[in-house]
Amino acid sequence: MSRIPTLVRAGLKSNFGLSLFRYRVVKQKRDLWLIPVFGLAGLALAPMFYGLVLLLRNLYIALHTIGQESLMPALGVLAGQLFILLFGLYYVISAFYFSRDLEMLIPLPLKPFEVMFSKFAVILVNEYLTVMAVVVPVLAVFGASSAAGPAYWINAVLIYLFLPVIPLAVVSAFVVAMMRLVNLSRKKDILIIVGSIILITAALSVQFAATRAGNRELNAETVAGYLASPDSLIHRLGSGFPPSIWAAKALTGGFSRSGLWNLFLFTGVSLALFAAILGLSERLFYRGLVGLGEVSGRRRALSAAQLSGRVSSGRHPVRAIFAREWTPIFLLNGTLTVILVPVLLVLLTTAGSGRGDAAALLRFMTSTHSFTAVLAAAVFMTVCGSLNGTSSSTFSREGRHFWISQVIPVAPRDQVAAKFLHSYLVALLGVAAGTAVCVFAFHLGPGVLAPAIVLALAGAVPLVAAGMIIDLARPLLDWTNPQKAIKQNLNVLLAMAADVGILTVLYFTVKLLLKAGLSGMTALAVLFTIVLAMGVAAWRFLVGFAGRRYRDIEG
Repeated sequence: MSRIPTLVRAGLKSNFGLSLFRYRVVKQKRDLWLIPVFGLAGLALAPMFYGLVLLLRNLYIALHTIGQESLMPALGVLAGQLFILLFGLYYVISAFYFSRDLEMLIPLPLKPFEVMFSKFAVILVNEYLTVMAVVVPVLAVFGASSAAGPAYWINAVLIYLFLPVIPLAVVSAFVVAMMRLVNLSRKKDILIIVGSIILITAALSVQFAATRAGNRELNAETVAGYLASPDSLIHRLGSGFPPSIWAAKALTGGFSRSGLWNLFLFTGVSLALFAAILGLSERLFYRGLVGLGEVSGRRRALSAAQLSGRVSSGRHPVRAIFAREWTPIFLLNGTLTVILVPVLLVLLTTAGSGRGDAAALLRFMTSTHSFTAVLAAAVFMTVCGSLNGTSSSTFSREGRHFWISQVIPVAPRDQVAAKFLHSYLVALLGVAAGTAVCVFAFHLGPGVLAPAIVLALAGAVPLVAAGMIIDLARPLLDWTNPQKAIKQNLNVLLAMAADVGILTVLYFTVKLLLKAGLSGMTALAVLFTIVLAMGVAAWRFLVGFAGRRYRDIEG
């Protein structure tokens, strides 16, 4: 067991790169600009955090009024675990099977469960940071509002420490089994993507099927019964995921018999699932890992003419680099993100009482203001397509192999064009998903959808180009785990901030156009012209910047 702490420490140092950051800032005096950037980011988040605290405080007051305040921690725990279950898939696959340090770990005299333990621990720490903004405010506001004693805070710490274990264990079990089957086939990339989609679809289906099943049973008598018991809404909410019930009762029960028993259930099931994962790794982990990068080919006899044709007529450089961008691990992170967000919104807006109350309310709010509906739909489609980290990590994803892009006989302009097409295609997929939401959830008509789609397609151009410019300026090429190229890449956050800034400028531009007396359609035409001009300018700057910057990047 003495080797496991060493592996965990090495994994954490490699994952976060704190030693490298300290060396670059303190010793080399480089990247000093990051310090004020982090400070400004903290100041910018302060108002949002304050608003979140006020919202949670009001939620507690509303629940306390009907005697259902214990529902609040259950909501926080359930939201955090569902978030990990859906978005932790990318972490698990990349850490378990695509980390560069695996090439050094496999030949060492280490057992599979030791490697798995260290990888799982690193993912666990990452998830603590990921769900901190979701879960910690809920637990803190509930504890402060209810004047909870020491028992609550101790249980809250324990619940938070074990919170990611169950969803990560479920995801890990599926991934280990899936990768073992994938390694038996020549179609590895396709099977990884299909299996991941199946897992996410199953998770969403189980959770929201349980919610809808409960909604169909609602009537005046059952509502009165729910309000009569302080734990009734907790059981209703957690019917599709019992660990959230155990966590909520452990928090509200403190050191009572009920609180300790539910804490024991929550931690015990977490540890049991974790032990099961380690046992499963002994049988399947290395079998799914070894040979994963091998590519098999078909034995085919080629004539001299066929061989000459294949050698002499290769792909166009733009087409070849475009195809190179579609690696399965990055495809999961970028493509699935632009699909998941709209799907979650559809499920949330149609859950309600089974009649889509939230969607109906939004339709009513925009029914009498078509101009507002067009802008709202266009912004929603643009956000679905552009805020996914694909463009702002396009150069970082090459990692230490970026030197290949620097030496191949392909002009930076062509390489940038291929990467832009890839990022823009992902954005188009997000726009399509957002359009589907507007059609099936909000039932917007063609008169609103058509101009909204045109605006969204035009707006994606400057946003994609801005993300690529930021990543080209300071690509993150030194990483061992593919998830770091996106999930821990500051460029992604900077690009999101730039996107928000661009959308904010366009918002105030629209206000000025309307204030100047322009009609709705005229304002939309002027806005489209401005967005198109921004896209052309951003593209030209990107191409020129790539020509100057490409050869100077140190891999």
